[in-house]
Order: sequence, then C-alpha cells, then structure tokens
Amino acid sequence: MGKIEEATMEMPKRAARLEWNLNTIIQVITLAVMGIGGVTIWVEKSRDIEELQSWRSAQEQSQKDRIAEIRERDGRTEERFRGLENEVRKIDNLTYRVTITEQSTATITTAIKDLQSLLNQQSGDLKVVREILQRIEAGRRVR
Repeated sequence: MGKIEEATMEMPKRAARLEWNLNTIIQVITLAVMGIGGVTIWVEKSRDIEELQSWRSAQEQSQKDRIAEIRERDGRTEERFRGLENEVRKIDNLTYRVTITEQSTATITTAIKDLQSLLNQQSGDLKVVREILQRIEAGRRVR
C-alpha cells in the first residue's frame, strides 16, 4: 500500500464541538466562585489591614497623649514638692525661732525674778533706812 492509499483511508477530522456537560458546568461555577471569593477575601483583608493601621495610629497617639499627660503631672508634682520643701524650711526656721524665743523668755523670766528679789531686798533696806531716819529725826526733835 502506498502513501496515497493511506491518506485516503483516514477519516477526515471534524472540528471539536463545545460540549457543556455537568462536570464542565460545575468546574466553571467553582472557578467563578473561587474568583469571587478570592476578590472578597482580598477586599476584606485590605479593609481589615486599614482598620488595624488606623487603630494602631489611634493607640500610638493615645499613648503619646498619656505620656505627655504623665510628664505634665510629674512636672506639677515636682513644683509642688519644691514649694513644700520651701515651706518645710520655713517651718524649720520657725521652730528655731520659737526655740530661741523660749530660751529668751526663760532668761527674761529669770532676770525678772532676780530683779524682784533685788527690789524686795531694796524695799526692806529702804524700810530700815526710813526707820533709822525717823529715829534720827525723833532724836533731833527731842534735843
């Protein structure tokens, strides 16, 4: 058999028909659902990432605000402590002054008591001098 006979014996090829059987329909639907699902997941993921980033930014700002507030409180507390230290120094100074005043008062009280005893002594001496003068005058009158 020759080449000519072989060529004539073959059946002519027909164009393939597009067939839609159940498996093909399921595969197309599955592919479409997977594509839609992938896009939905991508959109949700993007939205979630944006929300997380905005939440993170808000948290960072809140933390910065809290740190600034704490520093401000620390500054005010430091100022109060300085003021209290000054007041404590004044109190210490007042305590010293009161102690000195008490010592002075005790010294003055002692001096007053000494002065009273001296006055009492002088009063007694003056009485004696008066009696002596009265006797001298009485003795001069008698003469």
